[in-house]
Formats: sequence, structure tokens, C-alpha cells
Amino acid sequence: MAKRPPSGKCVHCLGESMNLTWDHVFPQGWYPDTTPKNVEKWKIPSCLPCNNEYSKLEGELLRLLGMCVDPNVPETAGIANRALRSMNTEFGRDERDKSRRKKTAERFVKKLTVGKNIPRHAAYPGLGERWGRPNEEGIAVSVPARYFYRLAEKIIRGIYFLEKHMFIEAPYVFEFYALTDDGAEPIGAFLDQFGSDFALEPGIKVRLASPSEDLLACIAEITIWRQFKMYASVMPEK
Repeated sequence: MAKRPPSGKCVHCLGESMNLTWDHVFPQGWYPDTTPKNVEKWKIPSCLPCNNEYSKLEGELLRLLGMCVDPNVPETAGIANRALRSMNTEFGRDERDKSRRKKTAERFVKKLTVGKNIPRHAAYPGLGERWGRPNEEGIAVSVPARYFYRLAEKIIRGIYFLEKHMFIEAPYVFEFYALTDDGAEPIGAFLDQFGSDFALEPGIKVRLASPSEDLLACIAEITIWRQFKMYASVMPEK
């Protein structure tokens, strides 16, 4: 069993803790089945409350996004099945677990919207209709915007800790952006020229570049399962 990290700061909340735990930068359950066994799964020190909070958020987000991605590409191998399994009572370990899975499935169904009621303008870039169905046959699931923000923040904070050996704290602030391909074109061009690649596993790719002489600042592009992208920046607050 891996040793706990020494006492110190939590990468997420920056609080001091004597009982830090290890937290995976890219959620452990999000690695597709095509991930090589020798891939280093980055871990960072986290306090137990932050670790537990992220674990719940990532489980919920996996269920929601697992129903939105194309299951027929290597980068998503096994993801949809995991999402479905988490709501299937047949896989319950005991009656309590079966009841939990049933309630999870009921909550999921309540998040669904069908046909002409789907707000097409609100589709996250890259996660819209991809099967060519007419509007009246479409099915959409509601995903809280803050889930994307939190996931992107976790990944960038983790990379900063592991690669830059620093915490994101004042005067630097994290910002998140959901951009279409057209909207992200200037960022993509900048990253093509000046960016560095991180985490080139099948499930995740991250590109970072500093937009100024301040090497602690960055612009980031995060690609998940080759299905959708998240953009972020870390800049001095002023």
C-alpha cells in the first residue's frame, strides 16, 4: 500500500493538513480500457474533504458524460459501460448498494430532455448531437456548468504542482472557458506555436503555454477522450 503524502498543503483548497491523501489528477475511473498498463497515473496531495468531494463529482460527471460520448473510438473504450454499470442494480454488491444504484438511475433519468425540448444552444462544444438524429428523436442530459470548471481546475492545479512545483494561489487566479472550435482558434494557434504537451494518454491530453514573460502564468487546452475540450488560464489577478 502506498504511503500517505507528508503533512502540508492540499493542492485544491490550499489548506494545511496533517492527514493528506493521494488524489488522481485525471480521475482514476476515467482512464479508458485502451490505457497502457505502464502509464503513470499522476497523483497529488489532497485533504480528505476535497478528495471525497471530487470523488463524488467525478462519479456523477462520468455517468453524465459517458452517455454523451462516442463509445466506438479507442479513447472512450469502456467509459459508457462504466457509466451504465454504476446505475444497474444487477451489479449491486448487496441490497444497500442495489438501492443506491437504483436511486442514481432515477436521478439520471430526471436530467434527461428529449426531442424539441432540448436547448440546442446550450450544448457543450463537442458534446452535441453526433449521430445525425432529427431533433424530435434526440435525447440530451443536463450537466451543471460548474462540473466542467471544477474538473479543469483540478487538472491544471495538479499539473502546476507536479511540473512547476507550485500551488495556484494569490496573486494568481484560475479561469475556465467553454469555447467552440471557431472561438478557440486563436488559442489553438498560439498553443501550436508555443505550447508544451502533457499527459498524452488515450483519455487526456493537455497543452500549456505561457502568454508572457511570466512563466508562472499559462493558457491551457484540455482534451478529454478526444471528444471535447476545456480551456483555462492562470494569470495574476490584476
